[in-house]
Amino acid sequence: MKNLKGTWLMIKTGDDYSQPEFIEFENDEILHFELEKTNGIELSKKVTNWTEKISESKYEFINANRIRIFRMGKTYTVISETESKTDNKEFSTDYEKISPTKTELKAEEIEKLEFKAQWNDEKIRLVFNKILDSPTIQEINQRRHKNGQKLALENLQGTYFVSIYNNDERETLIGIKEINEKKAILFGFPERPYEILAE
Repeated sequence: MKNLKGTWLMIKTGDDYSQPEFIEFENDEILHFELEKTNGIELSKKVTNWTEKISESKYEFINANRIRIFRMGKTYTVISETESKTDNKEFSTDYEKISPTKTELKAEEIEKLEFKAQWNDEKIRLVFNKILDSPTIQEINQRRHKNGQKLALENLQGTYFVSIYNNDERETLIGIKEINEKKAILFGFPERPYEILAE
């Protein structure tokens, strides 16, 4: 059980549209948590009604801080307007253990920093509290009374996160393992490399 102690961030994939979620292992239960904003950038965990039995769960450690949990589910295939089929399938979800961010910077200092990173073929620009959409998309969003996409700095239990918001809804969390004025190490990506360097 000692390897399971702590709070674990659910790693979202491109196919996952659920809210960010955390789990903790307690006695023989896997407890699921959602997030609540408490004050400024501080977050707190809000327990959900969903629990699972550890003893009945199938899981494997990917590394010391990453666990993969396997769950049975169903896939639905539409064959025609009148015909479909259902199959049982095993799905997997990764979770990464969080720990306090290594930094000597205050939150206000971090929010002023700007970094660039690359994960696989995707370029990532890290700049907080600014709309990230192109001017054309911003114009369309304005007409539709939407706020578009932006990054916010948030904190849970001493771990800083780059929170991706879309139209004021928190969609994804990227953990900050370490940050100073020159670089940041980010974690919580769905595929290798699970950590990236932003400079």
